[in-house]
Amino acid sequence: MQEGLSSYRLGYVANCLSLGLGASHTCRLAGATPQRLEALIEQNLSELEQILLFNEARGIELFRIGSSLIPFGSHPVNTLKWWRKWARDFERLGHIARRSRQRLSMHPSPAAASLTSVHQRVRDAAIAELRYSARVLDLLGQGPEARVVLHLGGAAPSRPEALDNAHRMLDAMPEELRNRLVIEHDDKIWSAREVAPLARAHGLPWLADNLHNVIEPSEPVMSLEELLRESAASWRALDLRPKFHLASQKPDGRPGAHADRIDPEDFRAVVAALDGPADLMLEAKEKDLALFALRQESLVQPLNTSSL
Repeated sequence: MQEGLSSYRLGYVANCLSLGLGASHTCRLAGATPQRLEALIEQNLSELEQILLFNEARGIELFRIGSSLIPFGSHPVNTLKWWRKWARDFERLGHIARRSRQRLSMHPSPAAASLTSVHQRVRDAAIAELRYSARVLDLLGQGPEARVVLHLGGAAPSRPEALDNAHRMLDAMPEELRNRLVIEHDDKIWSAREVAPLARAHGLPWLADNLHNVIEPSEPVMSLEELLRESAASWRALDLRPKFHLASQKPDGRPGAHADRIDPEDFRAVVAALDGPADLMLEAKEKDLALFALRQESLVQPLNTSSL
């Protein structure tokens, strides 16, 4: 595919370094009083509004919200009916996102949400975290393209048993929650070829990550072209625009560690491998600054959304 302004959109993760805002302020569990949580939620929602307006002004149409937008949003310590108390705030934020066509997402940490655990306590906590994340996207009025990105989890006590646990957990999950999910392969345990059949069995898309595919390769190895093509097909089967993660290896970092910015060569390789329009979430330490640098270095300009 030729590089063109209608081929891809770029986004960044959680923190807007240009503004010095992250909308993810939290506190220690021992200090999570209702009063403290209310103050943090007010601050986070205010910061998220500023970030969405910043994105709108700069033609950024892809953004991942930090998991601590509502501190302890899935924990029993947070007894606030936050989805009611701040309903108007979410409505206002959702209006900003929709008018500027910002595709939003959430991404719980693997520790917070695991599909493969044999322990009921862990599984219950994962469902609570997924409910919280999905509720945020629902309150923001996001369409079905807005997903909660989820890794499978560990591989204990064995890979077959772990995968069976994941199948059973997805089977038992309420449809409205399952329909907010996208499954991602990782850089330590589960390869793309292992994740894809699981997602397919449950009618879910799976998310391709160029760096994960290098660090934890499939057997047989998946080329970048095949990786993106197969992942894209899982999105298009649901009539959704494909979304991928784009990252570069940090020099001298542990395998899989994200670099401060995206190597333009990695960007060009991913764009060349695309088989249709897609969204690229940049996983880089310099967040929006990495996006702006990539635009400049690769002659990428803010997209004219009317043409997409």
